[in-house]
Amino acid sequence: MLAAMDWHCLGHAMWLAEVDGLRLLFDPLIDDAHHGGVFEVYPPRRIDAASLRADFVFVSHRHPDHFDLASLRRLAALDPDTVVVTSDELVAACARRVGFRSVRVVAPETCIDLDGPRLVTSPSLGASEPEWGVVVASADGVVYDQIDTALGTPADVRAFFRRAAAALGRDADALVTLALARWQPLLEVEAMLAGAVGFPFEAYADELERCAAIGARAVCPAASGTRHVGPHAFMNRLVYPVTETRFIEDATARMPGTRLLRHVTGATYRVAGGDVSVDASGAIDTGLVSVLGHLADPRAFRPYEIPPLVDPNQAARPEDELRARAAAWVADALVPALERAAAGRRLRYVLEIVFPRTADLFTVTTGATATLTRDDHVDWDVRCAVAGSLLVDVLEARRHWGDLLLGGMLRAATRAHEVDALGLRPIPLQPLFVYEALSYEESVLRALDRA
Repeated sequence: MLAAMDWHCLGHAMWLAEVDGLRLLFDPLIDDAHHGGVFEVYPPRRIDAASLRADFVFVSHRHPDHFDLASLRRLAALDPDTVVVTSDELVAACARRVGFRSVRVVAPETCIDLDGPRLVTSPSLGASEPEWGVVVASADGVVYDQIDTALGTPADVRAFFRRAAAALGRDADALVTLALARWQPLLEVEAMLAGAVGFPFEAYADELERCAAIGARAVCPAASGTRHVGPHAFMNRLVYPVTETRFIEDATARMPGTRLLRHVTGATYRVAGGDVSVDASGAIDTGLVSVLGHLADPRAFRPYEIPPLVDPNQAARPEDELRARAAAWVADALVPALERAAAGRRLRYVLEIVFPRTADLFTVTTGATATLTRDDHVDWDVRCAVAGSLLVDVLEARRHWGDLLLGGMLRAATRAHEVDALGLRPIPLQPLFVYEALSYEESVLRALDRA
């Protein structure tokens, strides 16, 4: 019997690869509900964490549907000697805190020899935070787990795979047997940062061209298996502009020589002899995962309107208590932080904190010194709105900023600019100016320490 690489599809971007006697786990997300209750994995499934028995865990980047603190904590408890490999020092610090003894931070375009399979990490061009995908090569073939990485132009994609082939000592022609490819031009933050919410024709066309440039024998659309739930469910009609069925149709037309495979939770994709076969229940039959039923997919693109921000206050905390806590943070932490960030520029920052029954408005005007008023200045430069109870959750380390942003509960817009005889220029600053007083990284670490 031929040896093979078995890639078990465990939902969203979570894959367990069995390669040359090693078990490689990618972007573990064990529970369906994640990201502070913003998302659930779709379709719903249940993972047997003890059956994973990973030798290596790879965490591609810091977004919580890939970097899940609860999953890492469970895996560390099961086997603290599992080696964690990541692109990001923040992920590495958290992995150590939850109990992993061996953690490695690896840069893009690094070749990793695992005494059997050989790996090359791929870059993510233009990413604002550390991130990579992974090329996994064995005698049976080459699988590229792209995850969320953007490889630039088609020429950039081809150039990377030529470099990867050289690093692996392989022929650059038809290098990739199976690409677990990025395909959905997600719009998770565009609407929240006052960007475009219509169909992203150019971005989608670029995804198809980059996918074609990989030159894979087979392509499986991956890493887009979540849905928004609860008070965040309105995002399902704003975030996911393309269905998998439509992508497969379009990719087949664009790449007529490529085999397109559906992303099936519970399936095993077997790479052997340079070809791919699919066992639709392979991961289920081995006890790794059970699929809990295929619900009607709520991710129907209807970008007609953005509902107003509403505070869910799921813990039913007294509103007066929440308002007092938030107002104190604005005065004591946010005002001095914005004064530092403005560096002497005169800017007006307006923060709207929405509670179930009311909203509190604050204007911070910077310059030589910062002033705070309880009003809504019509001539704002930067504007931010946040659900009050969730803001207090972040301040008290019950969740972190990412939960709010991707749930549609943290929004921002900027029109900050300066004009002189040469014309108008935007002022580069952080529209999500609440991060100036409590950074994204610090909010993650505080939430981890409290858990």
